[in-house]
Amino acid sequence: MTVWTTLGNALQPLLGLLDRQVPSAPKQPVTLPRRVTPHPATPLERVNEIVERLDLHKTTWTRMCCRERAKLLRRCMDSLLAVEEDLARASAAHKGSYGTGIGEERTALLPIMFGLAEYCEALRAGGAPKPLSIRARKDGQLVVTVLPAGPVGLLLPNFHGEVWIEPGSPASQGAVYRRKAAGEGMQDGSGGVALVLGAGNQVPVVALDVLHKLIADDEVVVVKTNPVNDYIGPLLRRAFAPLVEAGFLEFVYGGRDTGELLTHHPRISSIHLTGSSETYNAIVWGGALSGQPPLSATKRITAELGNVTPYIVVPGGEWTADDVEYHASNIATALAHNAGHNCNGLEVLLTDRDWPLRPVLMAAVKAKLAELPPREPWYPGAREKYDRFLERFPSAEHLGSVVPGPGGGVVPWLVAEGLTLDQGQLQYENWCGVFQEVSLPGCGGDPVRFMRAAVHAANTHIAGSLAAGVICHPSVQTAHPEAWDDFLASLRYGGIAVNAPLLFLFGQTSLTWGAFPGNTPHDIGSGVGVVHNTMLFDYPQKSVMYGPWRYQPRPFWLVDNGAAGEGWLLPAVMRFTMAVADGNLPLALWWVSVAAAAALRG
Repeated sequence: MTVWTTLGNALQPLLGLLDRQVPSAPKQPVTLPRRVTPHPATPLERVNEIVERLDLHKTTWTRMCCRERAKLLRRCMDSLLAVEEDLARASAAHKGSYGTGIGEERTALLPIMFGLAEYCEALRAGGAPKPLSIRARKDGQLVVTVLPAGPVGLLLPNFHGEVWIEPGSPASQGAVYRRKAAGEGMQDGSGGVALVLGAGNQVPVVALDVLHKLIADDEVVVVKTNPVNDYIGPLLRRAFAPLVEAGFLEFVYGGRDTGELLTHHPRISSIHLTGSSETYNAIVWGGALSGQPPLSATKRITAELGNVTPYIVVPGGEWTADDVEYHASNIATALAHNAGHNCNGLEVLLTDRDWPLRPVLMAAVKAKLAELPPREPWYPGAREKYDRFLERFPSAEHLGSVVPGPGGGVVPWLVAEGLTLDQGQLQYENWCGVFQEVSLPGCGGDPVRFMRAAVHAANTHIAGSLAAGVICHPSVQTAHPEAWDDFLASLRYGGIAVNAPLLFLFGQTSLTWGAFPGNTPHDIGSGVGVVHNTMLFDYPQKSVMYGPWRYQPRPFWLVDNGAAGEGWLLPAVMRFTMAVADGNLPLALWWVSVAAAAALRG
């Protein structure tokens, strides 16, 4: 246990006590999304020049030692801190703000700082930072514990994170850096110019994709921003200014013409995209899905393509009224965050039809959503998906007082409750503020029977393999250890979050993020490859994060917690992370005290 984890465990009871005494931060006014004019397209001649310039610098990047790379990333921590508020304000203006000021967007930036700090640590360790522990499951599969470690141990001392390694593979790390140490240089595909096709929904997705290509794949990067949110391009360019100025990173803007030029550019050696399977197929296949995809013959392509995300509520255990309230808040946040425009957002709640507490939990979830301000779908096409959901489920319950108008404006949350697997719409991502509750019959409230049924339902009836959420009482996990382990092992998802929202797993960058292995270009599903993975494991299969049954003080990730908005909480956490990266203990302790005081205002 690290010093930060020990301190975090000591602070938890005190913060919980104080949290009940300190008044919450006042609510901020609701502001609706503002239309943003797309950034002017980068002239195609300039795009070519940028790619050529990056190509000239790829060898310099590949030959740069780990120590010098770590220095560049440490400088990026300073430049990110200087621009984080501007990024949060720009995103909040574009997406709208619903009572917490810039808090939701500011919180979303924290994983970028964590990622920079953790990649710095990995580089200082020569590409193979030491994990907390390694164990073998009963079938020999290796499971590596990576959380809580470093500054995350202070913030999340009761969280536990694991990277599960592909069965039969070693828990080796940093293949690129091992090859360099062996004098192999740029052999076996390392080095080159990577194209990152940026996500349109979240800043940290783009930033962390960039860092992964630079550090894990050893490539310089050109980013084509998504026209939906290309206002983030100049701001991210400032955040990563040390990398841009050194010639290792650049941003371009534009639509289809720019994308086609870059994806087919002879100097581009790999592509990573975040988006839809339709976008992937258009890029990789360019037409019919037959034979071999033409683009993959010349470029390595990885992708994260979304998911019909299930949250599985395992029956059993002694739930108190506070437990119901806590987990209902997490479920509501899983839907409401970013107006539902997240690939890890709640789509399907899987429950046991016979569990006596099921109606109590559902009532609490609906009450929480009804209390949240309704949001306006801002992502292109999301309102049409909302309307199609309502056509499919005309009796879906409206949560909140607003009545949806034609074509635009805020809309109530929707839930289609008590569905069977056959009744659910489980093959298409809704990508907005709606969800389905599918209740599985025949389990009788028995957790072991339900876990088996839920695995079958998730793996065979629900599209996607990116991530799944699980809510399970600790006593159930303890009483049925073998069934619990089999349950987690059998879920074919690249990320599993236990007793915490999946957006939180995404934010822990020492864990991997990507689809469960096995997808192919002919059936791409949720994509192929992983990002994040700051400990640089060579053969990850999935990541599992375990949250405490209840976290205190009031979780800062909840969409109605105003502590992270205009105050000092997030800047203090970022400065604390930087102080830890520098080994400056007195400064780190100072920022701990500032963050703790700010957290209690939530």
